[in-house]
Amino acid sequence: MNTFLIGKRDIAQGEVPFIIEEGQANLGRHPVALDMIQAAGRAGADGIEFQLANADDFYVRSHPGYDIYKSREFTSEQIVYLAQAAGEAGLGFIACAFSPRLVRLLSQAGCAAFNVNASDLTNPEMLDAVCESSRPFFLSIPLATLDEIDWAVARVRDHGANTFALLLGQHIMATSSGGVPAEATCLGAIGMLRSRYGVPVGFIDHTAYQWMPAAAVAAGAAVVTKHMAISRAERGPDWHICLEPGEMAEAVRMARGVTSSIRTLDKIVAPGELPDRKVMRRSIVARHSLPVGHRIARDELAFKRPGNGIEPRFVDRVVASVTARPISPDEPFGWDALVSA
Repeated sequence: MNTFLIGKRDIAQGEVPFIIEEGQANLGRHPVALDMIQAAGRAGADGIEFQLANADDFYVRSHPGYDIYKSREFTSEQIVYLAQAAGEAGLGFIACAFSPRLVRLLSQAGCAAFNVNASDLTNPEMLDAVCESSRPFFLSIPLATLDEIDWAVARVRDHGANTFALLLGQHIMATSSGGVPAEATCLGAIGMLRSRYGVPVGFIDHTAYQWMPAAAVAAGAAVVTKHMAISRAERGPDWHICLEPGEMAEAVRMARGVTSSIRTLDKIVAPGELPDRKVMRRSIVARHSLPVGHRIARDELAFKRPGNGIEPRFVDRVVASVTARPISPDEPFGWDALVSA
């Protein structure tokens, strides 16, 4: 299994990296994009992703999408500044670039990694560009068949690329206003993809659920991306699946907690369980009064809460013992009350 660094985070090792997939929530407003970088840092994310496009490289001019993306373009200087701001905030700057010339610009600007958008998985021009950048990258596989993933993985490997990961996910924005339903997320495929391609596999969360990143981590995701918006009230692109900054912080906390849990391979008694053992477990108690010097019979014992006496699993050792002092009915007694037979 190949592993690689993005910023200070080792992909496939250590705690799960969180890449906030910003998408288009900034609507081309540079100050908002900068605010999102700060919000991502405060939320505890490891990286932030921006989708960046040159409309002339992305849409035919007659399509409505051309004017939308044209209005949201950042200048080269603004893109470089975003990368610098992310670094200063302690975040890996991940770029989902929709143009080979943007890949070249971002490589020079210190981009930590690229994400090949699901729409470009079958685009040899974009695959070749990210390979030539020598930067780590993700292949996003929503919309894709296994044959298409096979083709993309083979192409990047033919270019000598080995520092990449797959991002499982689903994209139904054109047909759903509520995001991907939980039952359609295919989290069970993470292990299959990891075995099939021998690379880390992450998850692009296009659900509306705050808990889904934690579920993805439990399923084995090495990376999780989640949409964020400063405020859903703006009703920007994908607003219905975005978390606001406070919600994002909680999603990160939950996912990190699950990460810690699945890395614990031994069955341990958690420190907080020790008081509960005394409350929840049972003790060996006397059914009736037992005088000092009495040899105990099995039918004179019962098992009752609380668990602050001898554990029921030691009942065979208690039977035939002799009382060292009088024992009251229902008393959870200890070993100091007995003399061995």
